[in-house]
Amino acid sequence: MKKNHLYIFLISLSLVGYAWLGWNVVEESTTPTTCMFKTITHLPCPSCGTTRAIVLLVNGNVEASLLVNPLGLFLAFALMIVPSWTVMDMIRRSDSLFRLYVTAERLLGNNKWVSVPAIAAVLLNWFWNIAKGL
Repeated sequence: MKKNHLYIFLISLSLVGYAWLGWNVVEESTTPTTCMFKTITHLPCPSCGTTRAIVLLVNGNVEASLLVNPLGLFLAFALMIVPSWTVMDMIRRSDSLFRLYVTAERLLGNNKWVSVPAIAAVLLNWFWNIAKGL
């Protein structure tokens, strides 16, 4: 992926994420489930509960957020860092985020010592979601 395409994608994805999060903070009790996997299989996917986890985090309830879905903390961190980093790279005409992306892609694709634990973490989170009956 080219640098400009990545940055446009990240900014767009962040804006959609902020809009979705804003909607869920305002309409907390009326938001329907949008997980197609859960709708079809009646089982939660690895990311089920991430929105609720971020809403809890925004409301200052870190412990409940981690119990709902630990990926929420990671995504909340990404929603804070990635757009800022992208804009700073654009202003400075730098490519530090793009270089990190290329390095991460290479590490996850070619290094089993990195990719296997990452996959295991997602699977553990999925089992956590299933076990607690999300």
